[in-house]
Amino acid sequence: MSSPARQVRMVGDAEYRDQAEANLGQPGDASLILRGRPRAIVMACPDGCGETLVVNLDGRAGKAWRFDMRRGGLTLFPSVWRNGGCGSHFIVWRGHILWCDRFERDNLEPDYDASIEELVLAAMDVEEPRSAVQLADAIDELVWDTNRAANRLVRRGAASSWKVGGQWVFTRLA
Repeated sequence: MSSPARQVRMVGDAEYRDQAEANLGQPGDASLILRGRPRAIVMACPDGCGETLVVNLDGRAGKAWRFDMRRGGLTLFPSVWRNGGCGSHFIVWRGHILWCDRFERDNLEPDYDASIEELVLAAMDVEEPRSAVQLADAIDELVWDTNRAANRLVRRGAASSWKVGGQWVFTRLA
């Protein structure tokens, strides 16, 4: 096994999985399967195990990840967690790969723009708790950026958070 990738390298679009796989050369390489709309991301497992991951982007085909290419690179939400094989668990956020288990010591989050906090706080309600996904949808931002801003607002005392059904929710403090 080689060392884990810390960045996603988009290596081109393809119409079919075999074409996408042919584009992959090293851990973290990714290719978008595009047939009229984004269908999947095919990725060389970033831990270096040699396996190929297929991340579904089309909700018509079952569980699907959110996909975005804004602000410097590929973002997927939620995290990618391999239940079998190498068991890798990681976040793809603006081209960065952030490890959720092993390898996380060298994680480097994307740059932070504090101006998003105003937008996130304005999208929060005083009474109705909202998830990071709901907040991101309300302000057309990336879920990972919105989640980081919401947690910073909680640490600053401008918001509160708790878990509801295994998911963190946020409210603005009055």
